[in-house]
Amino acid sequence: MPQITLRKKTDVSSPSDLKVTVQDRTFEYLMNAINPEIRISAFLDEDVAQVDADYVDVFVGEDCPYRSTITKIIPGSKTRTGIALPAEMKAGEQLTIIVTRSRTDV
Repeated sequence: MPQITLRKKTDVSSPSDLKVTVQDRTFEYLMNAINPEIRISAFLDEDVAQVDADYVDVFVGEDCPYRSTITKIIPGSKTRTGIALPAEMKAGEQLTIIVTRSRTDV
């Protein structure tokens, strides 16, 4: 399954970035959808000692024509609720990421 990166600085990678996995159809949607706001369901591949609340940008890939700016991160799922960020999260747990999008090639 494809990965996307949650970045703490727009257009700059750093050691504090968080890689998460998305389903194939979610990745395709991120690459092609023209919607100004998207809700992304992502999953952790490994335990993370601290998932922060201050990620600002979703990096999809060099060839993605959209900038995805994070407006909200919702940790947990129907089975694990009430998680407040920053928090420790385990492999397989879910993040819902709400982003606003703008084209980078105009």
